[in-house]
Amino acid sequence: MKKTPFPTRPAEVAPLTVQEFTFDFDAPEVCSLDAICARFVDDANRALVWLVRFRALKALFDQPGMAAWIGGGARTQRDACEVAAGFALNERWEFDAEPFCCAVDTVVSRRSRRWHA
Repeated sequence: MKKTPFPTRPAEVAPLTVQEFTFDFDAPEVCSLDAICARFVDDANRALVWLVRFRALKALFDQPGMAAWIGGGARTQRDACEVAAGFALNERWEFDAEPFCCAVDTVVSRRSRRWHA
């Protein structure tokens, strides 16, 4: 089995699948280290990648106006997870808000086109 490399720089944070990264925002155990490690028992570095991506998403959602933005329109928290699973991190190990939001809107637009096709 191929192991995920340990990221020493933001550009080295491996992408996750949407299934690996999607989580229940309201679950109290969402960022429990035990729960995260249990998801990736064969690859501790993948658990670390999940945690880095989770913290980047949380930092983004903690910015003023972001909670209202994600709840506006047809956007869902799952859409944000889909983008966060593979989105590039900046030099602060965070997501840049504007390109991230554009990527989420692209996911929503694609979904909308499929529903209306």
